[in-house]
Amino acid sequence: MSISLFLISNSRIRARNYLSSIRSVLLVLVLVFPGAVTATDPVGKRTGGWRLAEQSSPYLRMHQDNPVEWYPWGEEALARAKAENKPLLISIGYFTCHWCHVMERESFRNPEIASLMNSGFISIKVDREQRPDLDAAYMSFVVATQGYGGWPMTVLATPDGTPFFGGTYFPPENRENAPGFAPLLRKARALWESDRQNVIEASRQAVEQIKQARVANLPLSALTNETVVKARQLFRAQFDQHEGGFGLAPKFPRPAELLFLLQDDDAQSAEMALFTLDRMAAGGIHDHIEGGFHRYATDPGWRVPHFEKMLYDQALIARAYLAAYRRTANKKYADMAEKILDFTMANMRDARGGFHSALSADSAVNAKAPHRMEEGAYYVWEWNQLRQAIPDLMLRKWAIVHYGLKPEGNVVEGGLAELAGKNILYISKTRGELAEQFGENLSTVDTQIRAVNRLLFSARRVRPVPPRDEKVVTAWNGYMVTALAEAGQLLNQPRFRQAAEETARFILTVLYDEKPNLLYRDWRGGQRGVTGFAEDYAAMSEGLLALYGIDGNKQWLTAAKHLTDAQIKLFWDAAEGGFYDAGRDSGLWLRDKSAADNVTPSASAMSIGNLLKLGSLTGDKRYTEKAVRTAAWQGGLLRDTPEDMPYTLQHWPLLLVQSVRSESFKTR
Repeated sequence: MSISLFLISNSRIRARNYLSSIRSVLLVLVLVFPGAVTATDPVGKRTGGWRLAEQSSPYLRMHQDNPVEWYPWGEEALARAKAENKPLLISIGYFTCHWCHVMERESFRNPEIASLMNSGFISIKVDREQRPDLDAAYMSFVVATQGYGGWPMTVLATPDGTPFFGGTYFPPENRENAPGFAPLLRKARALWESDRQNVIEASRQAVEQIKQARVANLPLSALTNETVVKARQLFRAQFDQHEGGFGLAPKFPRPAELLFLLQDDDAQSAEMALFTLDRMAAGGIHDHIEGGFHRYATDPGWRVPHFEKMLYDQALIARAYLAAYRRTANKKYADMAEKILDFTMANMRDARGGFHSALSADSAVNAKAPHRMEEGAYYVWEWNQLRQAIPDLMLRKWAIVHYGLKPEGNVVEGGLAELAGKNILYISKTRGELAEQFGENLSTVDTQIRAVNRLLFSARRVRPVPPRDEKVVTAWNGYMVTALAEAGQLLNQPRFRQAAEETARFILTVLYDEKPNLLYRDWRGGQRGVTGFAEDYAAMSEGLLALYGIDGNKQWLTAAKHLTDAQIKLFWDAAEGGFYDAGRDSGLWLRDKSAADNVTPSASAMSIGNLLKLGSLTGDKRYTEKAVRTAAWQGGLLRDTPEDMPYTLQHWPLLLVQSVRSESFKTR
């Protein structure tokens, strides 16, 4: 069953080896326990998901009409669980996740399943984009005990929030090779009633082992170029020479890797990155009609995507294409970056200046049936739809050859069943190949492709557009500030620089309290979410420093310094170096501290660049010392897999220089 996947870095896989013993303790949940749970309503008056109706998260709000008595994460839910001695059922997902919508339709709207949840558990719904701390902690448990993770994520926990079972998507009833959600709930509740103390003890043992496995190796005693050399070797070993990217399907754009490789002074590094960007641009993961990139591809060739469009992808991928243009001066990379940013500004921008989080993968099949949602409905083409969109036979032939279109559909293995018989646009023939096949010059080729795209755009815009998650996430807006600032300078496009400034002012006005020096995580429709995490502070500081580098306006430098100072106060690990992801008051069983970059850079990696810049600009050596200590901590934890920290490796040459002067190494 395909789900929205969680990428596990090599370092996490290594950590998982320490945790195999956890699984044997938890296997009792797959055994059959007798007895059904009586369905009662202990609350009595209001039932269903009404508590989510006033939440700022669109993902939470979409569950407000469920018969499940959902709670948002908070003291009210935990207090009730403790008072009634019931386990927690924690469901974590996000608005644009296809399988989150599937589970909501199949299970959370199902009265029988809702009755099992309401009588046996206290159910909590979490938006992972609002609460990355909760997501990271429970994902650590799921990956450790199952060997993989994804969304929707389903976790059963003791009343204090300590997990004892976890998984991803569950169908309502048992299917071949897939346990059903309803049977799982019955077994789990029976086990809780019959063997509670063993469940609690197994839970305690599991989380202790997870904590022990995450204890860092000793920090590097010295920074050396061997770290970069080893990272290069590992990137080369993992590189897909046929399709670009690193590793097997599913393939995620990983801009942090590309940004490092494009500035590395090794020619082969740049070649791998440029080839990857070219293959991504040609694939179905790229929206050839309107611009922007989908979240990931299910196949090795980047052709069949999961269709959600995330703000962080648009910002970071645009930066990768800008870096490619800076490295090569090839205008095709500048054009791609410009197209991504123009798409994002046109489709994901809030009227007040910030950027919305995402566009959903699922949309209505047609306007007459708005509740019939399918993934990719807005983007894919049946043969009859193509014929209607492009009535001219010759022009249609251009479209068929260019985009690899087929009457029976062109979706390769790995796509969803509902994509069968559909066509996804990808570059089957390049401009040069089209010119040769049709006997035309490149100018004519470009004219024909533009004509095809205009017709497809017009036909597509008649369809119901994908729903938009309108919450404004601070970190992701920080990514956009950096991307827009870089584009404004490199491409000499004032509109991008202006948008960067407007976004920065929006965040500093709406999501920042200057007097307590406190940043918030997200905002929607005038409502703030929780206080910010380390990545919010780091990403906004990076964006502000990028703006300062363009115009020298000291307001940006001052704001970046204030945010970095607050980040140090709230998240700095004085013992080992680096930054915790959440504050000391999170109250979770695990306070995560990410070393590896994933589809987005880690907070610590972003912070290294910020600290180095602030140290240089202010002359304050404390910033530089913390940058070096963070790199030493990351390098120690990831000494066997340094390719997992590419965003930090961008700064390695400067870190080498600073580490020679660093008091941290002098005192060892």
